[in-house]
Amino acid sequence: MPRQTLADISQAGAVPRPSHPLRALLTAQFLGAFNDNVYKMVVSLLAVQETLKAGAGSAALALVSAVFIIPFLLFSGYAGHAADVLSKRTVLVATKSFEVLVMGLACGALLSGRLDFMLSVLFLLATQATFFGPAKYGLLPEILPARDLARANGLIEMSTFVAIILGTALGTAMFVVWYKHLEIIGLCLITVAVAGTGASLWVPSVPPSGARQAFRLNPWGEICRGLKRLAREGKLGLTVLGIAFFWLLAALMQMAVLLFGKEVMGLDDLRVGLLGTFLALGIGAGSLTAGRLSGQKVELGLVPLGALGMGTSTLLLSLSASSYALTAIMLVVLGFAGGWFIVPLQVFLQYKSQVEERGLLLATTNFLSMGAVLVASGVLWVCHDLLTWRADHIILLVGLGLLLSTVYVLRLLPAFVVRLVCWMLTHTLYRIRVVGGNISRGRGRRCSSAIMSPTSTASSSGPVCLASSVSLSIAPFMSAKPCAGCFA
Repeated sequence: MPRQTLADISQAGAVPRPSHPLRALLTAQFLGAFNDNVYKMVVSLLAVQETLKAGAGSAALALVSAVFIIPFLLFSGYAGHAADVLSKRTVLVATKSFEVLVMGLACGALLSGRLDFMLSVLFLLATQATFFGPAKYGLLPEILPARDLARANGLIEMSTFVAIILGTALGTAMFVVWYKHLEIIGLCLITVAVAGTGASLWVPSVPPSGARQAFRLNPWGEICRGLKRLAREGKLGLTVLGIAFFWLLAALMQMAVLLFGKEVMGLDDLRVGLLGTFLALGIGAGSLTAGRLSGQKVELGLVPLGALGMGTSTLLLSLSASSYALTAIMLVVLGFAGGWFIVPLQVFLQYKSQVEERGLLLATTNFLSMGAVLVASGVLWVCHDLLTWRADHIILLVGLGLLLSTVYVLRLLPAFVVRLVCWMLTHTLYRIRVVGGNISRGRGRRCSSAIMSPTSTASSSGPVCLASSVSLSIAPFMSAKPCAGCFA
């Protein structure tokens, strides 16, 4: 079935094309992620106080994380079904409207001061996020041409991590300022939710995908179907495993870095908290840069480069305990490399999945990613609590394992090595100029070939052609010239 974008629908007269189809979606998802993290931080801080009073260790704090993850494991199948059967815009608007209701309940829970009520609301908020995710990512290929997917995903990831940083920081500040008037925080959350719902109304309309699969009451029935589909499609399966591996690594490093700062570096709470901020800033910046460097195609050459960067920076991070500045730099570099790793994989999954199954595959990816986060918690518990390894030793082993696994995967997939080498050549020794990138051939279809005009020597034309090859939708006339001044 041919893939549709907003341009195709617009030409058919179904809906006028907005000037900035991504702006409303970015606004809605940013405000939602911000609200999630403000409320989660406030509940976490209240949970810490409860544990200190009851002397119950970290049980309540661990419960906060578990409550937020469980809906992704329970309802991801339902979320994928909804995104495939209904219009993804309809799902977005419905989930954002539900967020307003949840934040109203949050205001009442904060006013009551009862932690069990707050955790119930957190469960509902995570359920809303479970349904929002597949519709959000599945909508991108339907409202944007394929050439814009990489940059759009970079913007989405960057704005998400900026929202996490701001939500965590402002949630802490709001808790400190309004500790005795928590209902004020609730009113602020309702206001942000209303603004996000209003933004979702400006998301371009898209038709349902045309999927006709029956609803399954079993919450894991759809997930099993998605796993079978990924098992049959090797490339998509490896892509989803790569995304889940990223979230396992991100969750493990986030927890290990907190222990590293507290136990190894001996930092106070403020500077320990900032370490996580450095990591999130790096991921956001790396995601945005990966989108821009990918240009008008899925640049899979960035994936091994990102993996090597993550492994190297993790090794150096384990040796940086003597300098807070060096630790901060390594965390930014680690996050930056992570952005280069994750964005091409997400774009590849969105583009290669068929429109009628895109919600299913994205929901399956969410399920596996949240499962990976739980595995990360188990790995840290075994290494730190059972084996009594120091945090810097855990980080060192993670770095070594990441480098070794990257080398192993590159041996299994030599095409990634070729792509990486060619990408590095054409972004250092050569500059590639695209002429006529908007040439189309028929509605919704782009030319599948390009005319290459290399002015360099014949021996260097091969890498230029390989690195400039178009696996998506580009049909440009190109010229490649050696960049003599790159290393001057």
